[in-house]
Amino acid sequence: MTGASHPGWTPMPTTETKPRIALLGGTFDPVHLGHVHLFHEAYAVAGISRLIVIPVFISNFKRGTHPASFAERAEMLRLAICDYRDIYPEDRMKVEISLYEGEKGGVSYTSETIRAFYEEAADRGKVNFIIGDDLIASLGNWHDIAYLRSHVRFICFTRLGDAVENTSGAEVIFIRSDVFHASSSEVRAGEKGMLSQRVRKFVDENKLYGA
Repeated sequence: MTGASHPGWTPMPTTETKPRIALLGGTFDPVHLGHVHLFHEAYAVAGISRLIVIPVFISNFKRGTHPASFAERAEMLRLAICDYRDIYPEDRMKVEISLYEGEKGGVSYTSETIRAFYEEAADRGKVNFIIGDDLIASLGNWHDIAYLRSHVRFICFTRLGDAVENTSGAEVIFIRSDVFHASSSEVRAGEKGMLSQRVRKFVDENKLYGA
Protein backbone atom coordinates (compact mmCIF):
# COMPACT_ATOMS: atom_id res chain seq x y z
CA MET A 1 0.00 0.00 0.00
CA THR A 2 1.42 3.37 -0.98
CA GLY A 3 -0.78 5.48 1.28
CA ALA A 4 -1.64 7.81 -1.62
CA SER A 5 -4.55 9.35 0.29
CA HIS A 6 -2.12 11.19 2.56
CA PRO A 7 -1.19 14.60 1.09
CA GLY A 8 2.50 13.75 1.32
CA TRP A 9 2.24 10.53 -0.65
CA THR A 10 2.47 10.20 -4.42
CA PRO A 11 1.53 6.98 -6.26
CA MET A 12 4.08 5.39 -8.56
CA PRO A 13 3.36 6.31 -12.18
CA THR A 14 1.94 3.38 -14.10
CA THR A 15 3.50 1.91 -17.19
CA GLU A 16 2.06 -0.68 -19.54
CA THR A 17 4.78 -0.63 -22.18
CA LYS A 18 7.73 -2.29 -20.43
CA PRO A 19 8.88 -3.79 -17.13
CA ARG A 20 9.68 -1.30 -14.39
CA ILE A 21 13.38 -1.15 -13.53
CA ALA A 22 14.94 0.41 -10.44
CA LEU A 23 18.48 0.93 -9.18
CA LEU A 24 19.53 0.51 -5.56
CA GLY A 25 22.95 1.71 -4.51
CA GLY A 26 24.73 1.44 -1.20
CA THR A 27 27.83 0.45 0.68
CA PHE A 28 26.21 -2.80 1.91
CA ASP A 29 28.81 -3.16 4.65
CA PRO A 30 27.28 -5.62 5.22
CA VAL A 31 24.00 -6.34 3.47
CA HIS A 32 21.47 -7.37 6.15
CA LEU A 33 17.89 -8.55 6.56
CA GLY A 34 16.61 -4.98 6.29
CA HIS A 35 18.01 -4.82 2.77
CA VAL A 36 16.46 -8.20 1.96
CA HIS A 37 13.11 -6.88 3.18
CA LEU A 38 13.60 -3.80 1.00
CA PHE A 39 14.00 -6.05 -2.05
CA HIS A 40 10.60 -7.51 -1.22
CA GLU A 41 9.03 -4.08 -0.69
CA ALA A 42 10.37 -2.90 -4.05
CA TYR A 43 8.49 -5.75 -5.71
CA ALA A 44 5.37 -5.99 -3.58
CA VAL A 45 4.71 -2.30 -2.93
CA ALA A 46 6.47 -0.33 -5.66
CA GLY A 47 5.83 -2.78 -8.49
CA ILE A 48 9.47 -3.13 -9.51
CA SER A 49 10.06 -6.10 -11.80
CA ARG A 50 13.85 -5.76 -12.18
CA LEU A 51 16.14 -4.46 -9.46
CA ILE A 52 19.77 -3.62 -10.17
CA VAL A 53 21.77 -3.51 -6.95
CA ILE A 54 24.98 -1.47 -7.18
CA PRO A 55 27.53 -1.66 -4.37
CA VAL A 56 29.62 1.50 -4.17
CA PHE A 57 33.39 1.38 -4.36
CA ILE A 58 34.03 4.42 -2.15
CA SER A 59 30.95 6.26 -0.92
CA ASN A 60 31.04 10.02 -1.36
CA PHE A 61 29.37 10.22 2.06
CA LYS A 62 31.68 7.79 3.85
CA ARG A 63 35.17 8.76 2.75
CA GLY A 64 37.83 7.75 5.21
CA THR A 65 35.93 4.68 6.38
CA HIS A 66 37.30 1.18 5.93
CA PRO A 67 34.55 -1.19 4.81
CA ALA A 68 34.93 -4.81 3.90
CA SER A 69 36.54 -5.17 0.49
CA PHE A 70 34.46 -4.54 -2.60
CA ALA A 71 34.75 -8.22 -3.56
CA GLU A 72 33.53 -9.32 -0.11
CA ARG A 73 30.58 -6.92 -0.17
CA ALA A 74 29.63 -8.05 -3.68
CA GLU A 75 29.74 -11.70 -2.62
CA MET A 76 27.60 -10.99 0.44
CA LEU A 77 25.07 -9.32 -1.86
CA ARG A 78 25.02 -12.39 -4.08
CA LEU A 79 24.36 -14.58 -1.05
CA ALA A 80 21.69 -12.19 0.26
CA ILE A 81 19.83 -12.43 -3.05
CA CYS A 82 19.83 -16.23 -2.68
CA ASP A 83 18.42 -15.79 0.83
CA TYR A 84 15.82 -13.36 -0.53
CA ARG A 85 14.58 -16.07 -2.88
CA ASP A 86 14.17 -18.43 0.06
CA ILE A 87 12.50 -15.90 2.38
CA TYR A 88 10.09 -14.50 -0.23
CA PRO A 89 9.52 -17.41 -2.63
CA GLU A 90 6.39 -15.85 -4.15
CA ASP A 91 8.25 -12.76 -5.42
CA ARG A 92 8.87 -12.70 -9.15
CA MET A 93 11.28 -9.78 -9.30
CA LYS A 94 14.60 -10.19 -11.08
CA VAL A 95 17.42 -9.03 -8.80
CA GLU A 96 20.91 -8.60 -10.18
CA ILE A 97 24.19 -7.09 -9.02
CA SER A 98 26.15 -4.60 -11.08
CA LEU A 99 29.88 -4.29 -10.41
CA TYR A 100 30.00 -1.03 -12.37
CA GLU A 101 31.21 1.20 -9.52
CA GLY A 102 33.85 -1.29 -8.41
CA GLU A 103 35.17 -1.66 -11.96
CA LYS A 104 35.18 2.13 -12.40
CA GLY A 105 37.00 2.67 -9.11
CA GLY A 106 37.34 5.90 -7.17
CA VAL A 107 34.59 7.79 -5.39
CA SER A 108 31.09 6.70 -6.41
CA TYR A 109 28.74 9.51 -7.46
CA THR A 110 25.08 8.71 -8.10
CA SER A 111 24.98 11.11 -11.06
CA GLU A 112 27.77 9.22 -12.84
CA THR A 113 26.04 5.90 -12.24
CA ILE A 114 22.73 7.25 -13.55
CA ARG A 115 24.49 8.42 -16.72
CA ALA A 116 25.94 4.95 -17.20
CA PHE A 117 22.57 3.23 -16.76
CA TYR A 118 20.22 5.82 -18.21
CA GLU A 119 19.73 4.30 -21.65
CA GLU A 120 19.11 0.84 -20.17
CA ALA A 121 16.98 1.80 -17.17
CA ALA A 122 15.04 4.97 -18.00
CA ASP A 123 11.32 4.68 -17.24
CA ARG A 124 9.23 7.47 -18.76
CA GLY A 125 12.26 9.71 -19.08
CA LYS A 126 13.75 9.11 -15.62
CA VAL A 127 15.65 6.39 -13.80
CA ASN A 128 13.95 4.98 -10.70
CA PHE A 129 16.48 5.15 -7.86
CA ILE A 130 15.59 3.74 -4.45
CA ILE A 131 16.60 5.61 -1.28
CA GLY A 132 15.62 5.70 2.38
CA ASP A 133 14.00 8.68 4.10
CA ASP A 134 17.22 9.34 6.04
CA LEU A 135 18.73 10.72 2.81
CA ILE A 136 15.98 13.22 1.97
CA ALA A 137 17.35 16.06 4.11
CA SER A 138 20.70 16.01 2.28
CA LEU A 139 19.39 15.24 -1.20
CA GLY A 140 19.69 18.85 -2.38
CA ASN A 141 23.43 18.72 -1.66
CA TRP A 142 24.15 15.63 -3.74
CA HIS A 143 26.80 15.90 -6.43
CA ASP A 144 25.38 17.24 -9.72
CA ILE A 145 21.89 17.64 -8.27
CA ALA A 146 20.74 19.56 -11.36
CA TYR A 147 21.29 16.45 -13.48
CA LEU A 148 19.59 14.25 -10.89
CA ARG A 149 16.53 16.53 -10.81
CA SER A 150 15.99 16.07 -14.53
CA HIS A 151 16.97 12.41 -14.88
CA VAL A 152 16.03 10.61 -11.66
CA ARG A 153 12.78 9.63 -9.98
CA PHE A 154 13.70 8.89 -6.37
CA ILE A 155 11.60 6.17 -4.77
CA CYS A 156 11.76 6.79 -1.04
CA PHE A 157 10.75 4.01 1.34
CA THR A 158 9.89 5.69 4.62
CA ARG A 159 10.88 4.19 7.93
CA LEU A 160 9.58 7.13 9.96
CA GLY A 161 5.93 6.40 9.20
CA ASP A 162 5.21 9.58 7.26
CA ALA A 163 6.24 11.50 4.18
CA VAL A 164 9.34 13.64 4.75
CA GLU A 165 9.67 17.24 3.61
CA ASN A 166 11.56 17.37 0.33
CA THR A 167 13.26 20.68 -0.45
CA SER A 168 15.69 19.35 -3.06
CA GLY A 169 13.57 20.08 -6.12
CA ALA A 170 14.02 16.48 -7.23
CA GLU A 171 11.09 14.18 -7.94
CA VAL A 172 10.55 11.97 -4.90
CA ILE A 173 7.84 9.35 -4.62
CA PHE A 174 7.24 8.41 -0.98
CA ILE A 175 6.16 4.87 -0.25
CA ARG A 176 5.10 3.81 3.22
CA SER A 177 7.28 0.88 4.24
CA ASP A 178 6.94 -1.65 7.02
CA VAL A 179 9.53 -0.96 9.69
CA PHE A 180 12.24 -3.62 9.70
CA HIS A 181 14.92 -2.87 12.23
CA ALA A 182 18.38 -3.83 11.04
CA SER A 183 21.47 -1.74 10.46
CA SER A 184 24.94 -2.37 9.09
CA SER A 185 26.53 -0.41 11.94
CA GLU A 186 24.88 -2.70 14.51
CA VAL A 187 26.07 -5.76 12.61
CA ARG A 188 29.61 -4.37 12.63
CA ALA A 189 29.19 -3.89 16.39
CA GLY A 190 28.34 -7.56 16.83
CA GLU A 191 24.60 -8.00 16.13
CA LYS A 192 24.99 -10.90 13.69
CA GLY A 193 21.33 -11.90 14.09
CA MET A 194 20.49 -9.13 11.60
CA LEU A 195 22.17 -11.12 8.82
CA SER A 196 20.44 -13.60 6.53
CA GLN A 197 21.57 -17.22 6.75
CA ARG A 198 24.07 -17.41 3.88
CA VAL A 199 25.53 -13.98 4.62
CA ARG A 200 26.08 -14.84 8.27
CA LYS A 201 27.88 -18.04 7.29
CA PHE A 202 30.14 -16.04 4.96
CA VAL A 203 30.85 -13.45 7.68
CA ASP A 204 31.72 -16.16 10.20
CA GLU A 205 33.90 -18.14 7.79
CA ASN A 206 35.82 -15.03 6.70
CA LYS A 207 36.04 -13.55 10.20
CA LEU A 208 34.49 -10.25 9.17
CA TYR A 209 33.21 -7.66 11.65
CA GLY A 210 34.90 -9.29 14.62
CA ALA A 211 33.37 -12.71 13.92
